[in-house]
Amino acid sequence: MPPLVPGMIIGGVLISSLGAGSTYFLEEKKPTVKSMGRDFIIGAIMVMMILQLLPESSSFIIEYIMALVPISLVKAATQNNDMEVKVGVPKF
Repeated sequence: MPPLVPGMIIGGVLISSLGAGSTYFLEEKKPTVKSMGRDFIIGAIMVMMILQLLPESSSFIIEYIMALVPISLVKAATQNNDMEVKVGVPKF
């Protein structure tokens, strides 16, 4: 199964940062939230399509990029905050 969601996030961040960098350095303007959001969506959709066309090679690249991320960041993002359920007579 291809890593769809991490790949879409990586693609969105990559294309969005490229668009923001080109706006900042080439046009000498600050990038707007609207343009960065548009670039993020375009990048996420592009990676989603690439994952459908080339699942093995694109999965390998995404898994390699995810391996470069420190494990502490991944654990912090996926940490599960389960609340403990207490049963019995309430103590007032």
